[in-house]
Amino acid sequence: MEKIITQANLDEVDIWDNSPIRMDWEPKEDTARFLELMFNPDDLLFIGQREDKAILGKHIRTQKEWIEISKSGQTIGPLICINPLSGSPGPTKNGEGMTYRGDNCINSFRHCLIEFDNKTMGEQINFWGSDVISILPVKTLIDSGGKSIHAWIDIQKLTTVNNPDDWDRNIKIRFYDAILKPLGVDAACSNQSRLSRLPGYLRDTGKFQKLLWVSDVGKGVMR
Repeated sequence: MEKIITQANLDEVDIWDNSPIRMDWEPKEDTARFLELMFNPDDLLFIGQREDKAILGKHIRTQKEWIEISKSGQTIGPLICINPLSGSPGPTKNGEGMTYRGDNCINSFRHCLIEFDNKTMGEQINFWGSDVISILPVKTLIDSGGKSIHAWIDIQKLTTVNNPDDWDRNIKIRFYDAILKPLGVDAACSNQSRLSRLPGYLRDTGKFQKLLWVSDVGKGVMR
């Protein structure tokens, strides 16, 4: 990872043009397309606002249900939990009460999130437009609406994670702490129930949260 050399003077179009999956649809269609590409029909997904209570049948539905809602013309978002949920409650991080969308509620550990809080949008575009995509198993890149790029990493191509202890050992310590944090990645992104921007959502700024790059190809950097 130390050998990654970012290129200069790139823009989003350069990344979009290099996407293995050609996104030849309107930005508003990103939601349904994204869900189809990233999840299975019976996966339980949280979609909503950060402060929303995770209620089964409301903010937590199957991928198939969310796609039907999106295709009906209803707006969903702006956030999505990066991993499928179990549908069962688990203790909150502070141990005060229970939740349906916390770190202890993950059913399948598939993705982790990379986001920078100390780089400009231009610097982030240059970073993801470099050779990093051939080194990290990037599954998708999402424009948050003009401020940042959210990268979903396919952790199943990095290591084995079957439970929260595996996550702490193999993802948080060996991946985030040892590899990503020195690169300036936001340390707050290292948990398994992290929320990310949902593509296809129109922000009040008039900009879409949109897909930039989609692939399931990559190779691991951990040994």
